[in-house]
Amino acid sequence: MIIAELVRRAFADHGSKLAIVHGDRRWTYDQVADRSFRLVNALRERGIVVGDRVATLAHNDATTLELMLGLALGGYNRTALHGMGTGDTHRQVLDAAGARVLITTGEFYDRFRAELAAVASLELVIVQGAPDEAALVDYETMLAAAEPTDARVPVAADDIVHLAFSSGSSGLPRASVHTQHSWSIVTADHAMFLPRITSSDVYLAAAPLTHAASTVLYLLVGRGASIRILDHFDARAALQLIESERCTITFVVPTMLQALADHPDAASFDLSSLRAIVYASAPISVATARLAQGVFGDVLFQTYGQSECLPVTCLTPEDHARGAAGDYRVLQSAGRVCLNARVRIEGEDGSALPAGSVGEILISTEGRMRGIYRDEAATAQRITPDGFVRSNDIGYLDDDGFLFVVDRKDDMIISGGFNIWPAEIENALLKHPAVADAAVVGVAHAKWGETPHAVVVLRAGQTVGAQELMELCRTEIGSMKKPTDIVFRVDALPRNELGKLPRRVLREAYWPQGDREREVSGA
Repeated sequence: MIIAELVRRAFADHGSKLAIVHGDRRWTYDQVADRSFRLVNALRERGIVVGDRVATLAHNDATTLELMLGLALGGYNRTALHGMGTGDTHRQVLDAAGARVLITTGEFYDRFRAELAAVASLELVIVQGAPDEAALVDYETMLAAAEPTDARVPVAADDIVHLAFSSGSSGLPRASVHTQHSWSIVTADHAMFLPRITSSDVYLAAAPLTHAASTVLYLLVGRGASIRILDHFDARAALQLIESERCTITFVVPTMLQALADHPDAASFDLSSLRAIVYASAPISVATARLAQGVFGDVLFQTYGQSECLPVTCLTPEDHARGAAGDYRVLQSAGRVCLNARVRIEGEDGSALPAGSVGEILISTEGRMRGIYRDEAATAQRITPDGFVRSNDIGYLDDDGFLFVVDRKDDMIISGGFNIWPAEIENALLKHPAVADAAVVGVAHAKWGETPHAVVVLRAGQTVGAQELMELCRTEIGSMKKPTDIVFRVDALPRNELGKLPRRVLREAYWPQGDREREVSGA
């Protein structure tokens, strides 16, 4: 079944069921269907056809669902811009996609109108609460004037449904291409490792639905679940919604999970409705895992994957319980390989490596991307002739089948001829109870070429000296890998919308532009 048919069936099967709640808006599946059909018809009336690129830029709100479902029904290539992105980033993504349409809010239009005006392909800007400007179309006015009937647009399995943009090591946006068929496989694969989703489930959309938190949305819709929208993440607000709306499932990044579990009032909320908290993008510390289990119970799932290929692995509640009981190494893994995924570890010579050997992680799933959008050379670099995606992650499989992600290939530090992975040092630093967060990058060194430099954020009210942390690293990972320098930072580290550390940005403070690439390639 393709995504468009999944959506159409969900509307038919769950019409009177509550679909979405955001503030005082409570819409049934019938109401979402009405608005989704109107969206398709309104775009078709304006000459937007199957295969056209339609971008969205908004925070989580009630219209998020109809945008995802309506654009899939119309056969459009959806590109979701993240609300935390800059104007230059949005312009680059819109240019790269060749977007004909942007659907956004008055807030974002006002903020980025100069950058939007510079996008040559952009023909139609639709704004929720549009200013009175002739060039703009008001979203609600447009829907009200459109027909509320299903246009039955012919959509094929190979039609693109989603362009997932990310910035590579160059910082320039590239999109992995997902079709109606491939994303339906992603949906089915999520159903295989999660608890069975039913129409009784209530999903808390606490993370941005532009990214990983949306990967389970079609599964939820297909089963008639309800979705509660949190437009901006706030730990207390999320805990309140879980209690008041009896939420059963949510998707978060590790920093959000820590904020929820660490909230001083967490124990005062009734969180017994939760059946699954899915977190992704990075492992969590042993301390956070044990804290979260104490607050939420055995409901934690970790999944590993990329926009190019997902889901790949899963760490189950049973695995988390095993880790919290003393087998801490399990918590440092990404879990075992999902039923419909394959993973192999490849050496620099292209050979498959045995268990325990560190190399590049290669992934294959039926739902993997079909390629890099409009870039045959990049597609050939990322997808092997036998259909595996090169992840650019370094890791290994152990004898029990657990996958351990060591670090990003581009983040490796070469110091005096030795390979050092920043994540190893970060994990060692995070074992100290006073350390809330840590980031490690390679900085220039006259003798060794580069050397590890650590930036540490301490927990409120805690103190620890650099020398003590150095000794911790020496004990945990050896003298060769300990950081040469540790600095302390008061503000939170600049993590992106997925909770990941943009080490490329941190490195720029220490390396003149381009110098590190020349040093590393010549090492």
